[in-house]
Amino acid sequence: MPMKEPQNYLSLSYILVLVMTLLGAIASYAYRILNGEEFRWSILLLQATVAIFAGALVLLAASYYHWAAELAGGIAGLAGWSGAEFIKILEKRFLKRIDGGRDDN
Repeated sequence: MPMKEPQNYLSLSYILVLVMTLLGAIASYAYRILNGEEFRWSILLLQATVAIFAGALVLLAASYYHWAAELAGGIAGLAGWSGAEFIKILEKRFLKRIDGGRDDN
């Protein structure tokens, strides 16, 4: 029977992943603002929404592969920074695996 981690450790991992995801999204948007883009609350909210979805995918992967909280948090931060690009990469890999590795493009 595998040993389970304490429940409070898991919830701290979830909080760390969420915080790092949001920090990644905010940092990415701040970088765009520094490069001359106009600040808009709606864009920040939408970017945070996409980042939370990317972070949730990281959380699922971290749970499946039993990653340490620090590794999951770091990858979630990168996923938050990358946002939709992270999701597109995962989508391409998933579709390629389903297709059996064929490249019809």
